[in-house]
Amino acid sequence: MERASQTIPLKKKNSPLFQIKTNKKESFQHSEKTTPFWMLTPVLAGLAVLVYFPLVTTIVLSFLRYFWNKPQQPIRWVGLKNYIDIFTDSLFWQSFNNTVIFMVVSTSLTILIGLGIALFISRDFPGKSIFISLILLPMMISPVAAALTWKFLFDGEWGAVNYFIGLLGIPKQAWLADPRLALPAIIVTDIWLNAPFVFLVMYTSLQALPQEPIEAARIDGGTGWQIFSQVIFPLLAPNFILILIIRLMDTFRVFDFIYVMTSGGPGGRTETIGFLSYERTFRHFNMGQGSVIAIFLLVVVLSLSWYFIKTLQLQLQEQAK
Repeated sequence: MERASQTIPLKKKNSPLFQIKTNKKESFQHSEKTTPFWMLTPVLAGLAVLVYFPLVTTIVLSFLRYFWNKPQQPIRWVGLKNYIDIFTDSLFWQSFNNTVIFMVVSTSLTILIGLGIALFISRDFPGKSIFISLILLPMMISPVAAALTWKFLFDGEWGAVNYFIGLLGIPKQAWLADPRLALPAIIVTDIWLNAPFVFLVMYTSLQALPQEPIEAARIDGGTGWQIFSQVIFPLLAPNFILILIIRLMDTFRVFDFIYVMTSGGPGGRTETIGFLSYERTFRHFNMGQGSVIAIFLLVVVLSLSWYFIKTLQLQLQEQAK
C-alpha cells in the first residue's frame, strides 16, 4: 500500500500571514535600534539641566549688568562692557599670573614627588604596606580640614613650621601674612594634598609594566637612569599626560583651601582666577563680571585639556604601532 505523499504549500509573500510576520520582525529590529537612544534620554536630560542650562545662563549673564543683591536695579544689556572691564583690570591679570605660577610649580613638584615615591616604593622592603597607607592618608582628608591644619602649622607665633626652623637658627616667618611666602605656603599645602594621588597612579602603573624590556635593558648593561629614561618613562607617558590633565584642571579651579588659609591675601598675592570669580560674584555681587571670569576659566581649561588629550591619543597610537 503506497503512502500518500503530503505536500505543504509555501506561504506566498503577498499572503496576510507572511506580511504579519514580516511586520513583526521589522518592528522588533526597529525597536532594537531605538532602545539605546531611549535609554540615554534621562542622561541627556540630566546633562541639559546640570551642564548646558548653567552654561547658557552664564554666557547670557556675561553680557548683562546685574547685581543680584540689588533687585530694585533693572537688569541692563551692556554688550562687551563686562569683558572690557575684566580684561583691563590689573587685579585680573595679577590673579591670572598667580594661577599660572601655582599651576606650573604645584603640578611639576606634585608629579616629581609622587613619581619619586612610587619608584622607591616599587621595591620590596619590610613595612611596605604600612608606609603606603601613611602616604595615602592625605587623600582621606577633606581639603577644608587639611587647610585648617596647615593654617595652624604655618601660624606665625605658634606654628610647628616656625618651631622647627627655629631649631635651625632661622627666625620666625609670617608665612600666610608675608606677600613673598603666602603663595609658596599654599603650594606646599596643595602638594601635600595631591601628591598621594599621583603616587597611587604611578605606583599601580609601575606594577603593571611588562618586565621583559626592563630586564633586557639591565642585561644589556643599562644604568638606572638609562632604563628609566629610555624604557620606563616612554611606557608611562600616557599616565603622565593623564595626570597632567587632571592636575591642570585642579589647579585652575582651586578655591577651598585658599579661602580657608588666606582668603586671597595678603594684597591679592594668593588670589587665583577661580577665587576672583567667587569674589566678584559673591562678595561684590557682580554677576556679569563673575560670569566673564568663569567663561575665561572654562575656555582656558578646555583648550589645555584638548591639547593634552590630542597628545595622549598620539602617544597611544605610537605605542600601538
